[in-house]
Amino acid sequence: SIMSASSLFMKSGWITANAPLRNGIGRYIPQLARITIKFCKMDGNSNGVRQFIQQDIVQLAKKNPSFVVYLKPRRHRSPVLVAEYLNGERHWMSLHNMQVDEVGAWVDYYRTHSGVEFMSQPKMTYSDTPSVQGMWHPHVHSDPALAVTEFPNDELSRTRNMAPTATENLIQMFNNQVSIDKDLTEGESEKLEKRKQGE
Repeated sequence: SIMSASSLFMKSGWITANAPLRNGIGRYIPQLARITIKFCKMDGNSNGVRQFIQQDIVQLAKKNPSFVVYLKPRRHRSPVLVAEYLNGERHWMSLHNMQVDEVGAWVDYYRTHSGVEFMSQPKMTYSDTPSVQGMWHPHVHSDPALAVTEFPNDELSRTRNMAPTATENLIQMFNNQVSIDKDLTEGESEKLEKRKQGE
C-alpha cells in the first residue's frame, strides 16, 4: 500500500516537531493557509463533495477565518483536496466516491494538521535532555540469559499466571511433608511415629 511504502522513507524526529516553534505554548497560530477543493459538477464520484459544499462549506469558512477556502470545478475529473501550509508544505488527498461525512472528516483533519511531514517518533514524550540508553523496546528489561537459551525450553514454555490445580497442590503438600520428615532428628521422628499410632 501507499502508506507502507512511504513509511520506508519516513523522517525521524521528536514529538514536538509537529508543533512548529512550539506553537500553542504562547499564542496559537493555525498552520493551514489555504485549502482547495476540486470537484466535478456532474460526475457521481463527486456527489459527497457537492453535498459537503452545499451544507457545510459556508460554516467552515465562517468558523475558520485563518485560512482561505477555494472551490475549483473541473469537468469529468476525480475530486481532490489540496491543503497548503505556512511552512510551504502541500498535501493532496483524493475524495473519490467519498460520502459527505468522510469529506468533512478529511477537511477537519487537514484543518488541524501542522503541515509537517509524518515522521517516526522514538518516544511519546519530549525531553530537552534525551536519554542515552536508546529507544525502548519490549526486551529492555529481559534476562540476558535469554540470548543464549536453546529453544524449545521447558522452563520458558510453562504457562504463566495460572493457579495450580488440585493435583499439583496435593503433590506440593506431599513434597513439603517429606522434606519436613527428612529434617527431623531420630528422637523427633520416634515421637512422630508414636503420635501417628495413637500411643
